[in-house]
Amino acid sequence: MSVIAGVDIGGTKTKIGIMADKFVSTVIDTPKDAQKLIDVIAKTLHDLAGEIDAVGVGVPGAVDSVGRVSYMPNLGFRNFDIATTLSQKVGARVFVINDANAAALAECQSGGFTDAVMLTLGTGVGGGVILGGKVFDGKFGKAAELGHIIIDVDGKVCGCGNRGCLEAYASASALIRRAKEEMTNNNHSALWKLCGGIDNVDGAAVFAAAKQGDVSAKSVLSEYIRYLSIGVVNVCNIFRPQAVIIGGGISNQGEDLLAPLRAECERLNYGYVGAHKPALLAAKLGALSGMYGAIAFAKSKLSEA
Repeated sequence: MSVIAGVDIGGTKTKIGIMADKFVSTVIDTPKDAQKLIDVIAKTLHDLAGEIDAVGVGVPGAVDSVGRVSYMPNLGFRNFDIATTLSQKVGARVFVINDANAAALAECQSGGFTDAVMLTLGTGVGGGVILGGKVFDGKFGKAAELGHIIIDVDGKVCGCGNRGCLEAYASASALIRRAKEEMTNNNHSALWKLCGGIDNVDGAAVFAAAKQGDVSAKSVLSEYIRYLSIGVVNVCNIFRPQAVIIGGGISNQGEDLLAPLRAECERLNYGYVGAHKPALLAAKLGALSGMYGAIAFAKSKLSEA
């Protein structure tokens, strides 16, 4: 049986797992130095399994066709040839994939989909597209930056420098930012009591306050879902997938998020009138999806060889 490893590199933590006769995994701190990161990953892989046939690596950045990462903004790494450097360290083939694509691949396989799109709602909005069971990453490996679909041409400034990107409206960060604005304007908002102060606001608190009937939280959430629905409908109109899968911490709200999101998508003719409507689901694998997807990607690449 082949021994396949999966690595999910995050801004602060890196998850590493080995799939052989049994599954073992661990979590390490992510070094801020590129070479040290490779060294620590290689040592951890050796400690977990010794000999390895292939490694899949999910990275928070744009990846080209040979496994070189042009830029990882959360770590500041540029032109980082992960595939070659890690392969030399572990003596195995290494296949590199964008982390959102890895998560999408894992969620697709878990849900039995061959064609699906995943939107991860976190600090930003990540995107992963699976078509025909394979990752769609474009000619140069930088496709599916769905968080940078422009939904308001004169809108808010996004972290990428453009205006009106989906990420500026539908990320968890955007939800928290709007909640803080509403709290500033409304001293009686239930968010003050729930959070104990403006610096403690998170997405879950906004949903909890809205459930209590708080006017500010309900307004923020309604606006958030409206913008998110525009992104979902755009994705559906472009790819016509079997499913749109919502990941990231916001997806933990389940039907409290999905039910009003489906209703808003329906209002926007979600899936066209009378046509197949893609399922709108929450991710099931949580924080492990990137690691599982990296393993699945490495397996698929081995089978192509």
